[in-house]
Amino acid sequence: MSQRLVRLSFHYPSNWSFEGTVDLLWCDGSSERSYGKLQQGGQATRETYIGHRWCVREDASRELLLSIVVGQEDQLVTIGAEASLDPLRGALWQMGRAPREPLLKACGALLRLLQNIDRSPHEDKYRSVRAANPAIAATLDVPGALALLSSAGFEQEQEQEGGDSRLVLRPQRSLGPLQDALAQLRRLDALLRGLPPPQESSLGSMQAAAAAASAAASSSAAAEASHRCGHCRAGIHNDLRRQLAGSGEIGGWRTHGAVGPGEYRFHCDRCRVDLCGACYDQWKAGDASVHPLEHGFSIEAPITTPWGGSSYGTMPAPPPVTSRNRRGPWG
Repeated sequence: MSQRLVRLSFHYPSNWSFEGTVDLLWCDGSSERSYGKLQQGGQATRETYIGHRWCVREDASRELLLSIVVGQEDQLVTIGAEASLDPLRGALWQMGRAPREPLLKACGALLRLLQNIDRSPHEDKYRSVRAANPAIAATLDVPGALALLSSAGFEQEQEQEGGDSRLVLRPQRSLGPLQDALAQLRRLDALLRGLPPPQESSLGSMQAAAAAASAAASSSAAAEASHRCGHCRAGIHNDLRRQLAGSGEIGGWRTHGAVGPGEYRFHCDRCRVDLCGACYDQWKAGDASVHPLEHGFSIEAPITTPWGGSSYGTMPAPPPVTSRNRRGPWG
């Protein structure tokens, strides 16, 4: 992979269908690391490397809005319909770019249409509407409204002998897509009116937020160094037990394998500071700017097993007895 830096510029246009801020995240394998928030109408530039992956999540709901892999040249990324992950979100984004008043009327008309079908799914009269109906025609003038109805399962049908065009939801169609669209319309209507989004439209978002928060806690714990060099301030990954955070076990005691090679740290008991390997080598070579030469250091091997031992040539200590580890070879 090339190590040439490129610029990734994010633009987040104002849009009624999303809440205020998004989170810009660099993806390192299965983990995500935040590189700042971006408000609607704002722009932000990040330097990154070719082949790196970035994603953008809505800050409040943690819903994924886009995911991209950095190309060979500087990129301008517009957070919106072009990068939408599904047709419903794309349709909502298009609608959200419309002025508030016509969008509010269109949202009301679409809500009435979909609510009637959801409440009375066996009433054929609710499943077919004339596109020339004044309320429907005005609604379809809002970009994205027709795409939203299509994502809900509606099809365009032309009546015989030059009759009006109709939008039809056939009886064999599942109501699942319609209910998804209805939940998102209720959310959009609440945002337009300055109200909190209803609970039903954010259930999936809440689950996504909980999963994302758990993953973020686990990944950030694993990524954060256990110690820091007192001279150069570099991280020292000396205690790798935190990499088991989020394993689902108390302290990760059920995972009995080594979790990584780790790094040695060099500890001065007199000053109670640590040095990384590179700075310790400089100190040993007589560089007094790193640390006073008259001081001494203890060499701390990396902790590379869940129960605190080292896998560097010695038998690790047994894990402590916990409520999840009452039996085993250590009794």
